[in-house]
Amino acid sequence: MNKSLIVLFLAVLLFTVTGCGKTSSAPSSAEDLLEKAEQAMNELDSVHADIAYDESSVTSDPAKRTSKNVQVQADIEQNPLKVSEEVVWKIPKQGAKTIQLFRQGNQLAMQETLEEEKSEWQEMTEEQRTELLGVWVPFVSPVMDLSLLKPFIHDAEIAKIDYGYAVEFSLSPADYRQMMEVISVNSPQPENFVHTHSGFPVVEKLDVELTVNEETMFVTGMKMSANVTSYFGRDYIRYKQKLDAKYSYFNDIDAISTPKDAEMFE
Repeated sequence: MNKSLIVLFLAVLLFTVTGCGKTSSAPSSAEDLLEKAEQAMNELDSVHADIAYDESSVTSDPAKRTSKNVQVQADIEQNPLKVSEEVVWKIPKQGAKTIQLFRQGNQLAMQETLEEEKSEWQEMTEEQRTELLGVWVPFVSPVMDLSLLKPFIHDAEIAKIDYGYAVEFSLSPADYRQMMEVISVNSPQPENFVHTHSGFPVVEKLDVELTVNEETMFVTGMKMSANVTSYFGRDYIRYKQKLDAKYSYFNDIDAISTPKDAEMFE
């Protein structure tokens, strides 16, 4: 065999081996994809998050209708830990309220903006932040907490999309009750939250989609859409919820600056 044929043979062999390597690294199941994504996110240095959450509810007794919209723009650096979150609350007939949250290490503070006037920075606790953001948003800001999805992903299907994978699944009434218990950790009164959100649930829709980049295994997005009615005897509470979280600028955000007027971080 001459040298040119040997070189050609080795090139084909190398191409075949590397091609097989890429195929074998593809996720074998939704659980496998989630594990790979969790490992990648744990090694992430920085990321930007863009989050929108809409919720409306109707109760039968007393007859009441409420709604709110929460939007979050968040940046996080892991080493050292710095987190900047701009939270915009919109409630009908109450206008919009903007709150800036900043975390540095174990310290957390907030600054509220009302009619373009900014308040002084005030220290806050993790519990106060959670109460401000609600039960859903802390799972996706500033990064996706995949523990939210782990108990429910066993029957999920993987679809190939541009630049990665999508995992989609729907929740049964039993799954819904379990998820309410999971997210109740972010409620000031977990037992009461589980009671008012469970009852006898009729799940018209509860769909979840997680998207992951094929090369980096970073989570690029998470969507949740729910339409659930919980019955308590003759009474009911009807919830409609939408959560859309997008992640970008992986390890490529602008450096986060500590607010100069926040004395607690000096």
